[in-house]
Amino acid sequence: MKSIMPWIARATLLAVLAVAFAGAIDPHHNAERSVPPADVVEHVAYGYLLTVLTIASLPRVNPWWIGGAYLAVGGGFEVMQIFGLVSGTFQWKDLASNLAGIVAALAPLALGRRSGGRG
Repeated sequence: MKSIMPWIARATLLAVLAVAFAGAIDPHHNAERSVPPADVVEHVAYGYLLTVLTIASLPRVNPWWIGGAYLAVGGGFEVMQIFGLVSGTFQWKDLASNLAGIVAALAPLALGRRSGGRG
């Protein structure tokens, strides 16, 4: 797994650099076109903040369990929406947004573990 992580990071870095470069050199770049819907931003923000703040609040609990718990809760709410048990409608983008926020919160821990805590 350690050998694949740098390649995933490199591919992601290249994709982000390509998008940033294309936007930087496009004289007709429309930043508003690239803005995700408010609902997506909200799910990413809550996934990130809930994970980070819970990790900080419960230092003895494994952060990976915390991330997994929030992912399960978010997925559970989406499933409950299918059956009308909670308000809203099931949306894959909500699940993906929750996952993105949780991954963003846990990524520094994974990178720190990989590098042995070197700074």
